[in-house]
Amino acid sequence: MSHSQLIERLTSQLNREVTTFLRYMLQAAQIRGAEWEPVRAMYLEEVKDELAHAQYLAHQVSLLGGSPVLDPDLSPPPERVEAMLTKDADEERTDVRNYIELARLAENEGLIALKLKMEEQAADEDAHGHEMLRLAGSACTVAAV
Repeated sequence: MSHSQLIERLTSQLNREVTTFLRYMLQAAQIRGAEWEPVRAMYLEEVKDELAHAQYLAHQVSLLGGSPVLDPDLSPPPERVEAMLTKDADEERTDVRNYIELARLAENEGLIALKLKMEEQAADEDAHGHEMLRLAGSACTVAAV
């Protein structure tokens, strides 16, 4: 059985995760000011989560007979903290949809462990997005002061 569509989608999501942890690493380094410390700390924690997601995806591509290929988006991140949080919350929502689709594809191929892991990663991304929106609300309050 060919897993080509699943491998293609896993590779695409792998690149999104690599893009994300690189962006979060840069954003954490760019953020200045003590008032933004919760945002900076959140991004540093998210780097670890996104890296773990990328590692899992790369491993699955290999297990299914593919070769992980990296082609991350290296566009510069936004400069303003509020813009970072808003953009990243939107990106996390896209990742949730992608992981739900990956779970469906894995289930169709009888790969139940992969299906469940994709659902778990969707839940992680959903939680990340909600935290970013919460911090964005706080950021707007701080910025207005």
